[in-house]
Amino acid sequence: MRTKLTVILAILFVMCIRLSYSQDTCKVLKPEIAAKYTGKCKKGLAHGRGIAEGKEKYEGRFKNGLPDGEGKYTYSNGVVYEGGWEKGNRNGKGKLYFNINGVDSIRYGYWKDDKFIKKIVPNPYTVLRSSNLIRYSVDRVGEGDRVLFSFKQSGIQNNGVYGLNIFSTSGTTFSIGQKPGYEKITFPVTFKITYNSQNKLKTAFMLVEFEVVIKEPGEWEVELDN
Repeated sequence: MRTKLTVILAILFVMCIRLSYSQDTCKVLKPEIAAKYTGKCKKGLAHGRGIAEGKEKYEGRFKNGLPDGEGKYTYSNGVVYEGGWEKGNRNGKGKLYFNINGVDSIRYGYWKDDKFIKKIVPNPYTVLRSSNLIRYSVDRVGEGDRVLFSFKQSGIQNNGVYGLNIFSTSGTTFSIGQKPGYEKITFPVTFKITYNSQNKLKTAFMLVEFEVVIKEPGEWEVELDN
């Protein structure tokens, strides 16, 4: 009995040593984030997905002990970078979140060897779904916090809209004439619009569906033409 207990204790002792050894030898080679690492390893170096912390923090992909691939890096001054990495440097497409005089800002662009080289102007809206529409337009027409909708058929006012339903993730409803809308919106905002309408030949009814995310504040007009 004593012999079996001794063997079990010996095995546990060896396992603890191996675990401790593997943690100690799984190194991160970027000094600012080298104090603590949790994640995958290869040949004693951070390799694969992991989280590394020190006076700064990185969460994402590693290769040979350095950030490499997609990842999020939080600097000691509060600035945050999300995007591509290569050999411990920012490389490729990314976003930089920072604060200037109390105003939160985002810089979109490309980095090479840890230097910002090209600005990207992001699309102010994204259409997620469009069904049974000939065309649509999403236009920013001024400053504000509201969105108006208009419905047309072959370029003229569509008076045959039935069962209109507009869902919004923000704001309160209002209307101007025949145009429904939302105001007091917090951006970004997502709209899901569905309605029934006759086709151009007036021979059948169809379900129109449209979903859009508007990212930038302003006064917007969304026109749907079936």
